[in-house]
Amino acid sequence: MTCTACARRVEKNLNKVTGVSAYVDFASETAHVSSSTEISREQLVQAVRDAGYDVGNDRGTLTLMIWRLVIGALISIPVATVSMFHELMPANWNQIAAILTFPVAAWVAWPFHEAAVKNLRLNTATMDTLVSLGVTVAYVYSFVQVFTGSHEVYFEVAAVVPTIVLFGRWLEVRTRRSATDSVKALLSAIPETAVVRKGSVQETIVTGLVQLGDLVVVATGQRVPVDGEIVEGTSQIDNSLITGESVPVEVTLKSTVAAGSLNLGPALLIKTTAVSASSRIAQIADLVREATAQKTKIGSITDRISAVFVPSVITLSFLTYLVWTFGLGDSGKGLSAAIAVLVIACPCALGIAVPMSLVVATSMGAKQGIVIRNPDTLSLLSKVSKVVLDKTGTLTTGHLEVTKIIALSETDSKEAVAMAAAVERSSTHPLAKAIASLDQTLTATNVQEIAGHGVSGTVNGKEITVTRSQTLKVSNQGELAAAIAEAGAASIVVVSWGNTARLVLALSDGIRTESAKAVAQLQSLSVEPILLSGDTKSRVESVAHELGIKSYFGEVTPEEKLNKIKTLRTDSEGNTLVIAMVGDGLNDVAALAGADVGIAMGSGTHAAQSAAAITIVDDSPLAISYALALSKKTWTNIRQNLGWAFGYNVLLIPVAAAGLLNPMFAGIAMAFSSISVVVNALRLHLVTPGK
Repeated sequence: MTCTACARRVEKNLNKVTGVSAYVDFASETAHVSSSTEISREQLVQAVRDAGYDVGNDRGTLTLMIWRLVIGALISIPVATVSMFHELMPANWNQIAAILTFPVAAWVAWPFHEAAVKNLRLNTATMDTLVSLGVTVAYVYSFVQVFTGSHEVYFEVAAVVPTIVLFGRWLEVRTRRSATDSVKALLSAIPETAVVRKGSVQETIVTGLVQLGDLVVVATGQRVPVDGEIVEGTSQIDNSLITGESVPVEVTLKSTVAAGSLNLGPALLIKTTAVSASSRIAQIADLVREATAQKTKIGSITDRISAVFVPSVITLSFLTYLVWTFGLGDSGKGLSAAIAVLVIACPCALGIAVPMSLVVATSMGAKQGIVIRNPDTLSLLSKVSKVVLDKTGTLTTGHLEVTKIIALSETDSKEAVAMAAAVERSSTHPLAKAIASLDQTLTATNVQEIAGHGVSGTVNGKEITVTRSQTLKVSNQGELAAAIAEAGAASIVVVSWGNTARLVLALSDGIRTESAKAVAQLQSLSVEPILLSGDTKSRVESVAHELGIKSYFGEVTPEEKLNKIKTLRTDSEGNTLVIAMVGDGLNDVAALAGADVGIAMGSGTHAAQSAAAITIVDDSPLAISYALALSKKTWTNIRQNLGWAFGYNVLLIPVAAAGLLNPMFAGIAMAFSSISVVVNALRLHLVTPGK
C-alpha cells in the first residue's frame, strides 16, 4: 500500500465479503478482520487481490525502494544540472538525456505507474496517478521532440519528479515500519524458552507452549518467561523493563512476577497465571498496536488533494485540446497547450514540498541531537499544551548513586563506607553495585547474601551487616529512625556491626543537571510539564518539587500511564488538548505510542524509540523545547510549500490552457516553483536552539 487511499480500498473490498467487518491499519500494513460467519482465508486473500494488492510479509520492498532511489538520484542530479545550465550541454545532449532518463522514467517510476493502473481500474486518482502521468507525458513528448529536431524537451522533469516523490515515499514507509518494530522489540523481552517442572523432572520447552498452572523455574540472572505467582523461593526482581524504575523489588512467597522481568537473586519457582500471549508485556504490546494505528495523517495530505486535483487537471488538459482543435481549428496549438497544462501541473514542487522540509528539519534536529522520525507529529507539536515527563532516565540519570551518607554513633564515615563497599562487592544487586563503587581499599571474607534482607561479611575482624531492611533491631534504634527520616525520599541502606547502626546510606538516581532548565523552558513556552512515574509517590513528589513541577503522579503502572494520557487530553471545560509524552523504557512504550506526540530518550530501549516519533540522541531534556520549536516551524514551512506549489498551478494552468504558455516556459515555471520550495525549506536553518 502506498497511501491511506490504498488502505481504504482494501478495507472496502474486505467488507464486501458476507459477514465480514474489517479495519485496515495503514501504519502496520495489517488487516483486522472479524466475521459473524465461517470465512476461509482464501476468500479474504482473494478480496485483497481484487483490490489490486496481495497478502504476505515481504519486507524486501523497502530494499528495492532504496535501490530505485539511489539509481534515480545518480541519474536525475546530473540530468537536471546540465539541463538548467545550457553552457554545460554537449551538442547531442538531448539524445544523451533521452537514454539516461529512460531507466528513471520506466524503472524508478514503476511503483507510480503500477499504482496509476490500479487506480484506473478502480476509477480513482491519487498522487501516484499525477506522478505517472506527468513523467510519462514529459518523457514521451520530449522523446518525440528529439526526433523532430525540436529543443523543447523536458527530460529533467521525467528524471527529477519520480526520484523526489519516491524519497518522500521512503520516509513514509520507514515511519510506518517502526510501528511494528516497536511491538517486536517489546515482545523480544520475553525468553524464547522456559524451564517447566513436572513432578521431579525439569524440561525446557518453547515459552509459547507453557500452560496455565505450569510450574516454571527461573534461575539467577534469567528473565521470567510468563506471568506468575511465586510458590518457592525469595529473591530480588528487576522490573525496570516493566516499570522503568532501577531499584529492584523484593519478592517472596505469593508475590506476583511479570514476564520480561529479571531475577537477580536465587532461583524461583513460579506458578503460571498468564501464558506469554496474554502476559502483561503482551498486553502492553497490544496497547502499542492500538495506539500506533491512529497515526499517519500528513502522508495523506497530497493524496486527499490529488483526489480532486488530478482528475481536474486531466479533464482540463483534455478540454484544452478539444477547444483548440475543434473550437479554434488549431490542433498543433491545442496539443502544445494541453501538454503545457500537464507539465505546469506536474507535481515536482508538490512532491518535494513535504520531504524537502523534512530533510532540512532532520538535519537541523540531528545537529542538536534530535531525530524526527514521524512526520505526522509536526502539525501536532505546534499545538502541544502539556508535556508528560517520565522520571527515571528522562529527568533523572537512571543510574543509582549514593546521594547522602549519615554516620551514627560517632562512627568514622570513611571507614564505614569502605567496610560496606567491601561486603557489597560480591553482590549483583544494583544497590550493592552503587555502594561497592564508593571504595576499593578493603576486602571482605565469609560474605553471605540473605534474599530480601541484605549482605553480611567479615572486614578487619568485624562482622559487618549491610541491609535494606528498615526494621533492623539495633541498640541505637531512635538515632537510626531519625537518620532514616533525614535521608528523605530515597532507597535506604543501613550499615551495622556490634548490634549498632553505624551508617545510613540514601541512594537514588540523580537528577540531570539540565532538568531544571528544561522544565523552565517548557513553562516559558506556555507548556505545562507533568511528571508521571512508576517510582514511589514520595520520590516523585521530591523530584517534582525540586524541579518546580506542579502536577505529578507516582506509582503509575504502564497501563495506567496510557490511561492517564487519555485523561489529560480533556481539560476542565471539555476541550481536547494535544499531549506529548517523553520517556525511555519499555514501561513508557504504550504511553509514547498513545500520546499525540511521543519523544524517546536516545539511551532508552529500542521499543521506546520505535514507538516514539522523536528521539533525543544525547538524552538532554533541554532538547525537548527545541524539538517543539523546530517541529512547529517545520509544519508551518510544509504548509507554505504546499501553498506555494499549488499557487503556481492555480495561477499558471489557466495561462497554459489559453495557449499563452508553451511547454518549455511551463517547464521553466515548474522548475522555479521547485526552487522556491527548496529556498523556503532552507529557511528552517534560522531556527535557533533553546539550549
